[in-house]
Amino acid sequence: MMDEQTAVCARLRATLAGIERWLGDGPHEPARLQALMADFEADFTMTAPDGSRLDSGGLQAFFEQAAGSRPGLRIALTEMTVLSLGMSEAVAAYYETQTLDDGSGNGRHATALLRRNGANWRWRHLQETLAASWPADQ
Repeated sequence: MMDEQTAVCARLRATLAGIERWLGDGPHEPARLQALMADFEADFTMTAPDGSRLDSGGLQAFFEQAAGSRPGLRIALTEMTVLSLGMSEAVAAYYETQTLDDGSGNGRHATALLRRNGANWRWRHLQETLAASWPADQ
């Protein structure tokens, strides 16, 4: 049985893999979007890298508009750390890179708040900040 820290990280990775497929090469059926949105709480909020804010309705509208808009998209996660883990909420931080087939892309630091919903973890809030340089100096 997975421990809770592993379960939180698994949810982050699974959701971002779903976003990669949705924005990238698909599939793009409505049932896939419904399954992706099930990973987010109804009161989900997000602060995007440009400072704009989205709620769950705004996120769904973005996904509907952006389906397939980034062919070849690859999302990679590194430096994943669970910063806080309680009975009903968890906070995790990670570094995310998004690249396209032509090599263009960006890196971003992210902090996510997840809430337990029964046996599952769902996204409650996400804060993203673009990395100062791309590709990141390592």
